[in-house]
Amino acid sequence: MFSRSCARFFSTTRYVCNSLDQKLLKEGMSEANSKPTIKKLESKLIKNFQPGSVYNPFDFSLERIHLDKKFGVRPGSFDPFNKLKINPLDLYTNPEFLSRFVTSTGKILHRDVTGLSAKNQRRLTKAIKRCQAIGLMSKVHKDISVLPQRTANRS
Repeated sequence: MFSRSCARFFSTTRYVCNSLDQKLLKEGMSEANSKPTIKKLESKLIKNFQPGSVYNPFDFSLERIHLDKKFGVRPGSFDPFNKLKINPLDLYTNPEFLSRFVTSTGKILHRDVTGLSAKNQRRLTKAIKRCQAIGLMSKVHKDISVLPQRTANRS
């Protein structure tokens, strides 16, 4: 019924497992007397099919879950440009804002980090490159107003 896991200490022949077995027995007895608990499944494992629709057994496979995870809409993704209906290409003259999407070394952040849609990520990349090309933004670091300020106490 229960797997017996005991520990033997050094050369003594005494095993320390009585307290563990007693806890397991108490938990087992209390679970038998209590109402059965219903476990909730993750929402990605639940498929909603319309009545009368035809489904493929592939729809229930782990490979399908993998494909949904890979190409599906991410629940945590938040695209501020779609929400505010702003085209990122219009922001190429605003280096302070574009610096949010650039690392401290000047590299453009990946879509997984920014949470943007593919379309807006491409537009943002083009806007950043335009801003760099006309000289408003550096190619090797963030905007000067975003960089941390050093306190120079040289005397």
